[in-house]
Amino acid sequence: MRDRKAGFPTAANNLVKIMRWMLAFAVARQWRMDNPATGISPLKIPSGGFPVWNEADIAKFEAHWPVGSRERLAFDLLLYTAQGSGDVRQMGRQHVQGRAILVQQEKTEACLEIPIHPRLKASLDTVPAGQMLFLVTQSQVGFTAGGFGNWFRGACRAAGTPDRSAHGLRKSATTRLADAGCTEAQINAVTGHQTSKEVERYTKARDQRLLAEAAFAMIGGTQREQTLANPAGKLANRINN
Repeated sequence: MRDRKAGFPTAANNLVKIMRWMLAFAVARQWRMDNPATGISPLKIPSGGFPVWNEADIAKFEAHWPVGSRERLAFDLLLYTAQGSGDVRQMGRQHVQGRAILVQQEKTEACLEIPIHPRLKASLDTVPAGQMLFLVTQSQVGFTAGGFGNWFRGACRAAGTPDRSAHGLRKSATTRLADAGCTEAQINAVTGHQTSKEVERYTKARDQRLLAEAAFAMIGGTQREQTLANPAGKLANRINN
């Protein structure tokens, strides 16, 4: 049963867990003598996670959903606060203090004060004055976790970015901070990550790219490559001279 669902490893592993619990109950009731689900190793799950939005994806979504739409408001809240969808869904006017948004993350309980980016302010300014919660459904109530995920995925499909997600925008925000030269401590102050290890991969990717660019700059770019690729011509010129 597990192997038949190998194409969906998370679902396959969850199936084994449920079967293990059910069969343990059966053993306790003496309906069976053993639990055949015990000892079955979980399938490995790819560690890539949610894909990061690149700048082309971001531009495509922004071009499709203009400032003033709920979709753009959700997008801007996710990208310019670098918070998860669970925290963004709870944000409202009561969390705005001066030029910042106050956030208490639901997972870590970390308390953050995040400056409001000008692009986010442009979206927030379109929220009706009497509306306390920034993101509401057409019924004017807050989104559930599942409802928000389905709705935002629909917005991504409509914008021509079907493989992107709300969580991927948090990664993109972290990538932008790293690319801007922010330290791990500065990035943690925005994202609320508890350890530097969680942010390390973003700064490592930035450092690798900068080092690679510096390496190629040292060999003089394409002109240098052409010279190195044609040593015979260089030798002939010396002889003729």
